[in-house]
Amino acid sequence: MAAAAGLHQDILARIFLLLSCIADCVRASTVNKHWRRVALQNPSQLPWLLRPSTARTDSYRIFGGLDDPRPPLFDLGRGPRFCGSAPGGWFVISSRQQQWRGHGLLNLRTGERVALPDRVRIPLDSGVITCPMMIRAAVMSAAPPSAACFVAAITSSQTNMAFWRPGMDCWLSAPVGPTPRNAQDLTYHDGWFCAVDSDDGLVSYKPEIGADGSSLTIRHHDYKLDGHRTQAALGEIVSRYLLPSASGADLLMVKRYVAPAKGGTWKFQVYRLQEGQPASWGLYQMTGQVLFVGRACSKAFDMGHAGNPGYIYFLDDVYPGGPHSVLQQNEYPCADTGGWRYSVPGEIEDCLPWAPPSDTSPCIWYHH
Repeated sequence: MAAAAGLHQDILARIFLLLSCIADCVRASTVNKHWRRVALQNPSQLPWLLRPSTARTDSYRIFGGLDDPRPPLFDLGRGPRFCGSAPGGWFVISSRQQQWRGHGLLNLRTGERVALPDRVRIPLDSGVITCPMMIRAAVMSAAPPSAACFVAAITSSQTNMAFWRPGMDCWLSAPVGPTPRNAQDLTYHDGWFCAVDSDDGLVSYKPEIGADGSSLTIRHHDYKLDGHRTQAALGEIVSRYLLPSASGADLLMVKRYVAPAKGGTWKFQVYRLQEGQPASWGLYQMTGQVLFVGRACSKAFDMGHAGNPGYIYFLDDVYPGGPHSVLQQNEYPCADTGGWRYSVPGEIEDCLPWAPPSDTSPCIWYHH
């Protein structure tokens, strides 16, 4: 054991890269200070917590803390509202800064940025109109400039959903038909963008490039879900998040219950989309996974042990006026955050650092 405790850092680094299990990484990093230092130099794929503001933008490592080495953040990360995140350090942002106004894609690792249009094209029977739009939440299918890069956004405009790919000078609205009336969250799963509304309704969209190589069409599928509507208690808010399971096999919906009378978030429920005629949301036995949930930034990770109770980390991104009120916030609280263990459903753990409200954006998960 003494010889193992002093293993060369190059050998240890290779070991940590082979550990796909989060729990194993955490246990290995506690062997001694040497192992912990090497573990922090070769971090797992767990996201960092990003706390934006005009003055500065901080990141927090879940298994490390604020005092450990953190990824460099370009100054462009100060000031914008973060609307969603994707692997590789990419974010969808809305900025009011003089050097860059409007929407865009921003990579906090490299400083790369891609401007996004601020108008959406809406086909009508009488022709096509373009209207200004604001992004509430957005997700990406792949990083630019890949040909597989598409961005789907929940908007505040004459359309609820809009889509974009590199080279387009305008967003394209969702096709005429069923759309989520009050979309709360969206994700990218198995080649489709999926959006959930306040009634647990689910609509999926698949952008496709036309034969000319430039035109874009949107296929869509409205799930006729069979199930009961969530009945919230008086004064209680129920917020929903979508994400693929850690294996990618299932589409999950996480329901978060927020009751001011109980001090904020007090309960979670996890559901799995069950395909069929009709489709339905079925309660999901969440074991062996840790979920990081947030608006347009949720991701699940395998803990490596199927018998371990599941765990959820959550951010402060629920507002009394619903998700659309993110555009009307003067400040964004960072207090109702923490963790929830599947095996202890009535207990919320205060495991994330407290921070004063942000003047620019809710906190978001940084998928480095």
